[in-house]
Amino acid sequence: MTYDPKTYAAKGFRTQVAVIAEHAAAYPDAIAMRQKRHGIWQELSWAALQDVTLALAAGLIDLGVTPGTHVGILSENRREWVLAQFAIQSAGGAIVGMYPTSPMAEIDHLVNASDTEVLFIENQEQFDKIVELGDRAPKLRKLIVIDPKGIRSESYLDLVSFDDLLARGHQVLNSHRAEIATRIAALAPEDTAMMVFTSGSTGLPKAAEISHANLHASACLATQFFERYPPGTNILSYLPLCHVAEQNVTVTNALSGQHIMNFGESLRTITPDLRDAAPEIFFGVPRIWEKMQAGVMVQAQTASPLRRALTLKGLQRAQARAATPRSAWSLSQRLGNAMWDALVYRHIRSYLGLGRCTFAITAAAPISLDLLTFLRGIGINVREAWGMSETSGAACIQPDWGNSEGRCGVFPEGVSHRIAEDGELLVKGPIVFKGYYKNAEATAETIEDGWLHTGDVAEEATDGSISIVDRKKDIMINAAGKNLAPSLIENAMKASPFIKECIVIADQRPYVAALVQLDFDTVRLWAESKGISYTTFRSLAENPQVVAMIDRQIAKQNEVLARVEQVKRVWLLPKELDHDDGEVTATMKVRRSKISERYTAEIEALYAKQAAA
Repeated sequence: MTYDPKTYAAKGFRTQVAVIAEHAAAYPDAIAMRQKRHGIWQELSWAALQDVTLALAAGLIDLGVTPGTHVGILSENRREWVLAQFAIQSAGGAIVGMYPTSPMAEIDHLVNASDTEVLFIENQEQFDKIVELGDRAPKLRKLIVIDPKGIRSESYLDLVSFDDLLARGHQVLNSHRAEIATRIAALAPEDTAMMVFTSGSTGLPKAAEISHANLHASACLATQFFERYPPGTNILSYLPLCHVAEQNVTVTNALSGQHIMNFGESLRTITPDLRDAAPEIFFGVPRIWEKMQAGVMVQAQTASPLRRALTLKGLQRAQARAATPRSAWSLSQRLGNAMWDALVYRHIRSYLGLGRCTFAITAAAPISLDLLTFLRGIGINVREAWGMSETSGAACIQPDWGNSEGRCGVFPEGVSHRIAEDGELLVKGPIVFKGYYKNAEATAETIEDGWLHTGDVAEEATDGSISIVDRKKDIMINAAGKNLAPSLIENAMKASPFIKECIVIADQRPYVAALVQLDFDTVRLWAESKGISYTTFRSLAENPQVVAMIDRQIAKQNEVLARVEQVKRVWLLPKELDHDDGEVTATMKVRRSKISERYTAEIEALYAKQAAA
């Protein structure tokens, strides 16, 4: 008998580990997850996943983890991340996800703000950060390292390897089995299941507490969003699992739908991993889609003359069809698409590893309409979703091919929404988080009478679907009193394959200016094709021919904007924005205040001529 995801909600509240136990009992041999290591995919069945989860939980109990203990995970995306997650839950603890790219100063805040006592770390790089942290984290008492290479002999904070913890857990499992069952049964819907840190784009990241009830409600939504995808559907997991969106797609969706979690080797090997896993469902943040588009354009420009001409012509035809929704295509448009799909589009999808993907998702940041047009034009069914840490992940999603008036689709049954007088989107329902850990003031400001104040300015279309305009705090008012949404302008600029990042300056200014970061890969190839020599990123950004080319790109992208929104002056950043320098968050969101502070002189120079006049 095959598992039916439609029965998930009908069975009522269960924790994630209770769902694993159900799958292990009913479908023990079905594949739960795969991990790629050194080019080989290693499988784990639901029964094996249950065994490992219980053994690791026994090991954690043996280390002194008690119900309510906060256990952190500081690692890149990998199978051990979710194995640790399930074990922590089984031991009655709360999971604290942390970004592995965070510098030591940020780790200091994450560990202390969450009262983390036990911490899974990935490798020596993360170990060195914790050692540097020293006695600034007084509650941290135990370390578990996943890859102990280079630190096997270390004993700092009673360091133990993941494999040794698992081995110890197998040894003591029988003596702890009843205790584990008791702890799992005692997990209440309102208990904190995990803490997810906010991006921290305007201040220190806050620890959002997501309850077991929140995760269950999110899983129920997943069975609606992915209702046509049967058990055994493949998902590739590659983004940080401390991000609520990846948790949604990888863990919540896989458990409720009994889909297969595929863990690639790394973010750097995403394309070959996609080709191997051939997922039917794929989630990408806008930067991933931008890189895919840039990669396609680079391949097209460097191909043989015939292949280049054919590819570019096919992309032009896709652009021409984009003005008409797929559901309204004429017979000639359908035939034209079928022809170009056979000649060009399917080969691009195969090159990207998305040949079998029929449900693609973009979320976590704004994405440009030009990029969506490009992706849908080559046959990738990209659907925008909206959600946040405070909604436990996705709260709404577009229908197929973006077939709604609004950019983010309609809220599903059980989730209420309204738009406040100032345009802010308010959301209510079982997916709304508990609050911020040890931050009652911020919680009270965010949740009022059960309504979550999202901080997003939204518009509702006639069909009930919504579009996000921008973050409320980011809306700018120019010198003439006109409201401007910077993300709209920035996304228009980033539609150029030569522009990786754009930071708009407009607040209380007479016109829009911008700081622009080059896309090094595409600009490098362009420069080489023009015989322009360079040595570093800075030398490329300061080259007059490159500056002139970017000016032309800005002028071209300005054509899609209203006059008041058009970028009048630009300065090219001499380096890539860096998390370590505090310029972007761990999720690569720009910290506008930091950028403005660091480049004050350059920004003022963009307005100097106008002021002099």
